[in-house]
Amino acid sequence: MAVPPRWPGGTVHAVPVPGGNLIVETLGSGPALLLLHGWTLDRRLWLHQAPLASRFRIVAIDRRGFGQSSAPPDLAAESDDVLRVAAALGLARFHLLGMSQGGRIALALAARAPDRLLSLILQGAGLDGVPGTDEAVPYAAMAEAARGGDLARLHRLWGGHALMACAAPEARRIAATMVGDYAGRDLLRTSAPLPAHAAMLVGLDLPVTTLTGAYDTPQRHANAAALSSLGAKNVTLPGGHLCNLDAPAAFNAAVAVATLATHATPAVVQRQIGRWRARQDSNLRPQD
Repeated sequence: MAVPPRWPGGTVHAVPVPGGNLIVETLGSGPALLLLHGWTLDRRLWLHQAPLASRFRIVAIDRRGFGQSSAPPDLAAESDDVLRVAAALGLARFHLLGMSQGGRIALALAARAPDRLLSLILQGAGLDGVPGTDEAVPYAAMAEAARGGDLARLHRLWGGHALMACAAPEARRIAATMVGDYAGRDLLRTSAPLPAHAAMLVGLDLPVTTLTGAYDTPQRHANAAALSSLGAKNVTLPGGHLCNLDAPAAFNAAVAVATLATHATPAVVQRQIGRWRARQDSNLRPQD
């Protein structure tokens, strides 16, 4: 059965990987920007990133175990999946953006194949070994609900968590729709962990940027600080963990700037973001 695009004008691809297919959607032209969503989410996370198609060929992946992809969950296999998607689309090098759990995958790939990346962007990434606060993610209760087939309870447990909080009504609607379609397939399957440490940035010769919502959890801010201490540019944006949904204009501007091969100071980066947003706003005004 044909899979419809999520972006108006998007093109959907089924990329074979071990165990099934990944559903991948592309839009625009130019340097490729691959987008990896976080846990329980899918490629609808990136609905408001369509304006980036004026600058990039954006590539949104339903990761294995999520969305419309049929491949079984296996976090340890996902950096290989990214390379399989790149091969299927003929991408020698690409920008890579990983959100939350997707940030683990992006960091793992950057550490093993840095020559494939043009830049690395980590949005609210999960990391190991960073002192902080307990985010109280109810994994055990969610797994119990998944095993019992009680998806309504599963969705209640996660939908009310701080990591899923959104301020904008449209952002809340998109987030609730994704959570409502999450089937918990990964909670029913034991797979190898995927380590992610800030030290994996050491020696990387490419632009690395962290994007963190101002109201994201203290742990995610601590993670961003750890990455910043090893050379990543740390940009704070309006919104929470899902800041790309809450503040898409600021987020898209930050992504555009993050892909530049620059060693600019944070103040210069913020000015660049402001100029990019002003150009985008001008393009959206009705023409006289």
